[in-house]
Amino acid sequence: MADYYVRLIDDGLTIIEDFWAVEDNVAHQGIVPSQLGTHYANSGEDIMTTLQKRFSVGTFHKLLLGPGEYFPRMARPDSIKRECSPGHYPDRSDAARNIRTTNTGQLHVLIQELQQICQVVQPEKANFAAYGHEIRNIIILACTEVEAQWKNILEANGQQGESRLDYVRLALPMKLGEYRVALAWYPWLEPIAPFEKWVPVPRGSKQCLPWYDAYNNIKHDPEKNFAQATLIHALKSITACFVMLCAQYGWDFAKRGEAAEDAFFRLIEAPRWGPSEIYAPPCGTTPKERPYPF
Repeated sequence: MADYYVRLIDDGLTIIEDFWAVEDNVAHQGIVPSQLGTHYANSGEDIMTTLQKRFSVGTFHKLLLGPGEYFPRMARPDSIKRECSPGHYPDRSDAARNIRTTNTGQLHVLIQELQQICQVVQPEKANFAAYGHEIRNIIILACTEVEAQWKNILEANGQQGESRLDYVRLALPMKLGEYRVALAWYPWLEPIAPFEKWVPVPRGSKQCLPWYDAYNNIKHDPEKNFAQATLIHALKSITACFVMLCAQYGWDFAKRGEAAEDAFFRLIEAPRWGPSEIYAPPCGTTPKERPYPF
């Protein structure tokens, strides 16, 4: 079975990408075998040692996925030099497009409801602790939507998702903590990073996700925890919906450039992906899913 590599050459002005397929002691430059692009290992050496000697400029990085492979419902760039994060989602099927459209519609409804509240309660720091029934409803709806996406992403990758101990497994492969979002319609607000510091922790330890804690508390015992249905938790819950869609569909969902200036949410920071983590171009093959190796 072949392994795949990308060789990066950085001359200070641009980055050149060179994809390779390596099997046993033979390497094919450009992945597709060709007479000129085929290299054999020197006697007594493994092929990678030989390649590094022959191509001393640049560094070889082993790819996690083969050409055209992608993790279900996880967006990533397909290039270090051409495509900025969050990248894209290779599945162009009608089913994938329908799911994205449905989730986007739900987010738009939540935004409309939040706007109505913000016409009564100014969304600024002095009012973050304000709480009420409509705010509670937004939090519950937004977090229910986030939970549904967590479950469906895990299921698409052959995993079960029943609790936050399962859901947090998505934090690292999707790099959710690196997303930061500005609310362009309320420019005085600081950017929101809803999944910041959310990482797997030992069983029994506390995970850092305050807006999700508030959701669970007001859902299970609204009488005692009603005061947790605050404006700031509503803002972060809806932003979490937006981030989950960005992390799944990348620039197929998020707007950029001038279009982002007028959008309710504006993505201002996205994950940094290493050379080994990108989606390699199909190189003549048909894109196909490969479950994430949790």
